[in-house]
Amino acid sequence: MATILLTWELGGGLGHLVPMRPVVKRLTAAGHHVFAALRDLSQAERVFDGLDLTFLQAPIKTRKVADRIERPRTFPHILHNSGFADACELHTMTGAWRTLYDFVRPDLILFDHSPTALLAARGYEAKRALIGTGFCAPPDQDPMPDLRPWEPHDRQQLRREEDRVLDVVNRVLDRRGEARLGQLSQLYAEVDENFLATYEELDHYPDRTAARYWGAWPNVGGKSPIWPRGKGRRIFAYLKPFPGLPRLLAALNKLPWPVLVRGDGIGSDLQNRFRGPTLRFEDERLNMQQVAEQCDLAILNGGHGITVSMLLAGKPILQLPICLEQTMTALAVSRLGAGLYAPLAQPKRIAEKLEALVTRKEYVAAARRFSLRHTQITPQQRVGSVVTRIEELVLQRSKNDRVVRLPGLSMADTRLTSVP
Repeated sequence: MATILLTWELGGGLGHLVPMRPVVKRLTAAGHHVFAALRDLSQAERVFDGLDLTFLQAPIKTRKVADRIERPRTFPHILHNSGFADACELHTMTGAWRTLYDFVRPDLILFDHSPTALLAARGYEAKRALIGTGFCAPPDQDPMPDLRPWEPHDRQQLRREEDRVLDVVNRVLDRRGEARLGQLSQLYAEVDENFLATYEELDHYPDRTAARYWGAWPNVGGKSPIWPRGKGRRIFAYLKPFPGLPRLLAALNKLPWPVLVRGDGIGSDLQNRFRGPTLRFEDERLNMQQVAEQCDLAILNGGHGITVSMLLAGKPILQLPICLEQTMTALAVSRLGAGLYAPLAQPKRIAEKLEALVTRKEYVAAARRFSLRHTQITPQQRVGSVVTRIEELVLQRSKNDRVVRLPGLSMADTRLTSVP
């Protein structure tokens, strides 16, 4: 059996952990030893409850970069803000990841939004695979795509900023004696597999070519939804705090329909102010597959996982994105015709878009077409395909290295002896 290391370096919330549970469950059930080096361990035990894996704290950047780019519009900007602005710091961080690799000695590393870990793995004797949404795995393009094409920009300036990040990366590779990158996208292109856990229609990079989409598997853990009283269409809202939230909750509170709000960080003061006979708040984790099946439409901030759950159930969505990644998801849903999105700072537009979703049938029809295209393969089959491919990669490495598994040794000791 193999040793597999899962890494998670950037991003917040449970969106990076929950989708990995069924994959880890299959791997550990098959006898593989799984390590998980995570940026945030606070929720790990709860998400992976009952599974046999080893948790490690991931080396992560804890201080903001001095010349932070406040409105990133390319992936190099994101890298710049995440530790790729200074060669000395990046060299230290990659060294910390190498130390972790030497401790675990993985046969395969699964990178979930982990650019520093990915850089540290160049030249390391392990199979490498990306896993996550399209946003976390930019395409092999030079220069890398503009993530805000709807805004004016200076192409030459973006080129210079990307080249600066590339120079930092190459200086780190020089110090480590590794081959330089010709273009920054090589960091993500030169892997053994890219598990794009999304669908082509929802890819954050709609112009990506020659890609395999492995699909997604909704969150089926959590409690069953309890809907409040009310007659008419059921509305589910999964929202984080934003300036216009009180006005939206006030509008939802006035509706005669049942409204269930999963509040991620919504304080008790707001909940007490707006809860009522037809509006209920839920703070515990919900079974999103059940929620999606039972609701009629959703109001979301543009999170990928919950968006997929709703679309697979054929439900239209009003997206209220907070960050760039969520805006890109919202735009993808709009291109599908399965929903609308509105700027957070324009409450009137939010009300207009919600009314359009309720009164017009084409959004439901588009969401159902997405569902029909992608529910022929079950979530269990999609997870099984990912795990099968992981095991194929591990087997390739074992054949290439001709590793001898000595009886009586632990998994951490199985690479002590090799056949020359």
